[in-house]
This record gives sequence, structure tokens and C-alpha cells, in this order.
Amino acid sequence: MTEQSLNPLGIQVRDSLLRRHEDWGAYVSTLPSGDLELALPAPQGSRAGHLVIFTARGEDMWIRYSPARACYSVETDREMHAVIDALLADDAFFVVVTDGDTWIETSLLRPGEEPVLAEGQVANVVSWSGRHDKVVTYTEKSPGAAQR
Repeated sequence: MTEQSLNPLGIQVRDSLLRRHEDWGAYVSTLPSGDLELALPAPQGSRAGHLVIFTARGEDMWIRYSPARACYSVETDREMHAVIDALLADDAFFVVVTDGDTWIETSLLRPGEEPVLAEGQVANVVSWSGRHDKVVTYTEKSPGAAQR
């Protein structure tokens, strides 16, 4: 990887990441577009696959796991580091909600939070360690449940 091939945002994100995680240098690559991609392998047994931090078109920063649609946009270096730290500590999980084959949304949830689903929807929860992974399906609330 040559510094000249990375776009300015890619350089900024790479340098910010490597200041905090010096040992991640081996996982950095430059995409043909000049964007950055850093792909950190997940622990054994995790469905996360990789924690990928990347730039898009030299304008946007994203964090994702390997499973489809597990992707989250961040606006600042500070937000990027906060999300990365939370994901690596299992203090946040990716949640991908689908209805059949139709993607509905992707979000991050904290431990103890449950996704809000509509009828027919399924949430795939993926944690860094794999210890908190689960699939949540819509269940209809009983009429008296709200009054308890």
C-alpha cells in the first residue's frame, strides 16, 4: 500500500485507527478506488467474520461485519472509535432486520435491548465474540401484556 494511492479520507481514517491499534497495520488495504479497507478477523466461533472499517468514494466512513447488510455509517473519527470499541467489547451488536428476503433495517443495539419487530420480521443479532448471537422473530403481544 502506498500512501499516494489512498484518498485523503482513507489516509485520515487509517492514521486514526493505527494510532489506537498499532497492530492492525497488517489488515489495511487500499481499494482500486483509492478508498481504505481494514478487515480485522473475528474471534474463532464468531459469525461476525471480520470487523471491516472502510471509506466509500473518499466521502463516507463505514463499519461492518461480514454478514450481508451488517453495515453502519459513522460521521466522525470519535464516533468511529466509539462504535469500534463498543463492538469489540460486546457492548453493541449488529442487528439486521428482514421480512422474508426483503431488508428492512440495520442498527446497533446494546446488551439487554431487544429489536422492535413488525409481523413477519426477523432480526439477526451478531456480536463480535459470538456469545450474544441470536435470531429474534416477531411475536404478537397478548392483549393484557401492556397493562401488567
